[in-house]
Amino acid sequence: MTQLGFKLDDTRGRTKSVGTSSRTPFKHKLLDTLIGKIIGAQCSGRTPCNNNFLAVDLCAGDGADTMGEGSSSPAIIRKHLMDYRGNKLNRSAILYEKDTATFKRLSDRHADCSKMTLINEDSRLMPLSTVHDRGNDSVFIYADPNNIDQLPITRELMDGITPYTLFLITIGCNVAGLKRVPIDHRSEWFAMAAMIRQSIKPYHDLLLISLNNDSSQWAYLVVLPHKWSREYMQSVQKLGDKMWTSGVTVLSMMHHGDRSLWDKYKELFLTTEEQKNQKSL
Repeated sequence: MTQLGFKLDDTRGRTKSVGTSSRTPFKHKLLDTLIGKIIGAQCSGRTPCNNNFLAVDLCAGDGADTMGEGSSSPAIIRKHLMDYRGNKLNRSAILYEKDTATFKRLSDRHADCSKMTLINEDSRLMPLSTVHDRGNDSVFIYADPNNIDQLPITRELMDGITPYTLFLITIGCNVAGLKRVPIDHRSEWFAMAAMIRQSIKPYHDLLLISLNNDSSQWAYLVVLPHKWSREYMQSVQKLGDKMWTSGVTVLSMMHHGDRSLWDKYKELFLTTEEQKNQKSL
């Protein structure tokens, strides 16, 4: 069984079930390292955050470790909640899963963790108070939807987040032939990307991480403090080169500019012909 850390090839032409794609180990390694960096910084006492850390997984799935022990997003989050380095932190997590059968499997695996609250509900119904008005709490939001219609990142959510809320968001740019659907549907991804860009705090950076030569064109958005940006970009580049055959492209709003990110969005979501005709998008 494939373990996190092994280099993996793109399995073109084969359909993978949710959570078992060859892209999954890299995505989960991003999750693991980002949470570890957040908690490590918080434990050092050199951040403006207080002692509260909350992780919110908006699309938790069933928690099955399909890529090796402890490889699922719930297992990764749980590991960091139960890591007692820096015991002064009050660590907790809320995990949403809307499908009843999937939630049952998630509960069988993780309901015994007192630091995790599991909720059988569509996270788009999450009370905004869950992540709003939390003062100096450290909040991390992870969104890994199967499609844009399931993405719970909204303007209302972004408008009220704490100054210390960071994100990791998966975007599948050509999953199941997304580029074959009308441009009006794909424009929802552009709108989401623009909304996140407009909503992030002035002391945060926005990274766009994409897998090179990936038939499904998976990519990831990361919101993090701009002080971490350059070092984190370098570590992600090394990680991607190790885990993905063709490596990854890492773009930063702060270091590369908005235009570079927008050009990459167009490359990911538009066909070649559309790119020629949509220069003003």
